Amino acid sequence: MRGSVFKRCQCRDTSGKKIKNCRKPHGSWSYTVDAGIDPTTGKRRQTTRGGFKTKTEAEDALTEELAKLNAGTWTDDRRMTLGRWLDQWIEALIAAKKSPNTIKNYRGHIRDAWKPQLGHKLLRDLRRSHIEEVLAELALPIEGARPAGNIGRRIEQRTPATIEGYRRTIRAALSAAQRRGLIALNPAVGRMDSIPVVDTIDDDDKPEVWQPEETARFLEHVFDDRLSALYELAAYAGLRRAELCGLRWSDIDANGAGLRVRQTIVSVTRTQVTPEQAACPVCGEIHVGRLFKAPKSRKSRRWVPLAAPAQDALARHRVAQQKEREFFGIDYRDHGLVFCRPDGLPLRPDRVTVEFQQHCVACGLPVCPLHDTRHGACSLMLAGGVPIEIVQMILGHSSPEVTRRVYAHLTRTTTAAQVEKAVELLTHHRPTRKAAVSNP
Repeated sequence: MRGSVFKRCQCRDTSGKKIKNCRKPHGSWSYTVDAGIDPTTGKRRQTTRGGFKTKTEAEDALTEELAKLNAGTWTDDRRMTLGRWLDQWIEALIAAKKSPNTIKNYRGHIRDAWKPQLGHKLLRDLRRSHIEEVLAELALPIEGARPAGNIGRRIEQRTPATIEGYRRTIRAALSAAQRRGLIALNPAVGRMDSIPVVDTIDDDDKPEVWQPEETARFLEHVFDDRLSALYELAAYAGLRRAELCGLRWSDIDANGAGLRVRQTIVSVTRTQVTPEQAACPVCGEIHVGRLFKAPKSRKSRRWVPLAAPAQDALARHRVAQQKEREFFGIDYRDHGLVFCRPDGLPLRPDRVTVEFQQHCVACGLPVCPLHDTRHGACSLMLAGGVPIEIVQMILGHSSPEVTRRVYAHLTRTTTAAQVEKAVELLTHHRPTRKAAVSNP
């Protein structure tokens, strides 16, 4: 016998013992499943669930559980609620030293949606429909007054990409629960009908990209700035902000033809990292707002070619940095960084963005994040005929498909020009004909 049903009530016989088969119409029914011996602990595994109004309901539920047991899909969630599991999952990510910004995003999604809506549910009771309902609610227009305090910009409605981010969070959490044997299937896997389908980007909605003459005007404007080489690398090599801030002289090829991305510096707050994580790998101190870390993925660890203007800018920057080193003398805090403060300490990435945007205003260009200079670098490479597979490797995308999706609006122009050039191979052999003149 691998399971049984029984009734719970407070009736007792004359000796004070509970009555096992009370026939009075009260109490509730429960079932117990015997799942055998746990191979890890060697103890007997039993799970009990109650709250059924009738014996028939309890027997039906027991039959369903026994069917899962026979099919090998039964799991014991140890009466773990989703909210409790999410807390344990986040703590495990912190212990595994996952990216602080990734954990920050997970915390926000859990705080805003998953714990308030589904935190009380047992993992075994969680269904795909529950997740769909939460995602559908996230897609609705945001109503109500803006809360007090510094909570970021106010939006009227979440984009499909934002809602997909919420789904990825719960999918990752439940995948970890599945690996632990707490659930048999992950209900957050696959396409969710409640997430609006993203339409193809229209020309009016495509990201703002500086034209080559605008990028050239910006680079001339910052030519005398002490971080001018940083902006040159952003424009020509398409490096991310964290990659620029973490770049070391040892990462640059001896002949200056290229560099390797092997370290980044990201912007963090005190609450995002532990003191052990925040400790600088060079000097052991804690640089507030800055965290040294490896690139975010295997594809991000890459070799990037350097154009001649970027090589010249780095040569000028090396000379200027040596003068700063001599000026500070023994007080210079050398971290081996290409771009750093005058005293050698690492830059704050968020401060780099602020200074970049100030330069944009000063030279009369549209203000954009420093990260958007990657769009311009990609545009230059595509216009120069660099294959999309090479562009993907230079930018550090996981696959060419990602590059095509992100920069679809740029590839259209390049593709049209390439097709026109191919058409000329045929049309230049054909005679020129006069246009037909219609009779009045």
